[in-house]
Amino acid sequence: MIRVLAVILAIAALPPLAARASGGQPPDPVPKLAALAPVAALPAAVAAVIAATTASWWLTVLLAIPAAVLLAWQLPAPKRTGRRHAAGPLPGSEAGPGLLTLRVLTVNAQCGSADPVAVVGDLRRYGVEVLAVQELTPGMAGGLAAAGLADLLPFCHLDPRPGYPGAGLWARWPLTPLPPVPGMQAAAPRARIDPLGGWPLILTTVHPIAPVKGRDHEWRRELESLRSVLAVADGPQVVAGDFNASQDHRLFRALLAAGFLDCADAARSRSWPGFTWPVARGIPPVMRLDHVLVSRAGAAVSQARTVQIPGTDHRGVLAVIELKLAS
Repeated sequence: MIRVLAVILAIAALPPLAARASGGQPPDPVPKLAALAPVAALPAAVAAVIAATTASWWLTVLLAIPAAVLLAWQLPAPKRTGRRHAAGPLPGSEAGPGLLTLRVLTVNAQCGSADPVAVVGDLRRYGVEVLAVQELTPGMAGGLAAAGLADLLPFCHLDPRPGYPGAGLWARWPLTPLPPVPGMQAAAPRARIDPLGGWPLILTTVHPIAPVKGRDHEWRRELESLRSVLAVADGPQVVAGDFNASQDHRLFRALLAAGFLDCADAARSRSWPGFTWPVARGIPPVMRLDHVLVSRAGAAVSQARTVQIPGTDHRGVLAVIELKLAS
């Protein structure tokens, strides 16, 4: 019976493994199964351990293979060396000539249900200088304003909408609006900031459609469109949002390969594995769908962590980025 249990657990882990190995591409349900690869690593590992207790070497080796593959996919990248910052707010953004230290927070507000007072409190607590919000409703935008957001981040570029499609950017510095990312159902506002004068930085917040309810091919098209737009932009970029994708999807890995770092993986100080969804009472999240990306060239990430936001089923992501904007 113990061997049977081990085999059953291993078999349960095989569909996510196969989906992840194939790239997590449509058709449905492959993208959803690939997103479950982190979850599948647990029963696969338990199956291998159970097999080892049966003194059956061949079964142990057989079941250890999928467990090892799934665990290897989820292991964090090696930490980058370099100076560290304390966990508290930095003394200021300009860390030296041509060097910008930028604190970015992204939040999926779950159709505007996130607590605006809590969000503004986190901005103050962590010294955030750029805020990206997805699923921004008009009511949520008003709640953030009433909570005093403009006192901390006085400049904004917003596209609030009822339900899930709205989004917005707030910043410490003036924002110059740019054309949004085309081909997206949800708002994808973009803007340029110039914190140091003469070295602009492009900000983008995104929320590709989820690969559910027969929309998996549209999900693929949106991620491909996002990659094509971001890959040709001039200068450094920060892209934040709920991507509805993780590194268990080839489309997201292709986006990173276009010249971006995922701050949750690149940070010298990070909260691994940095899962952000779903947040339920007493149940931890099991996948990382929310990300802060930064252009690979001239960038380093000192910190990345998740932030609990009352009222939403996502955790926010806070990243502290160091950008070398001048030679």
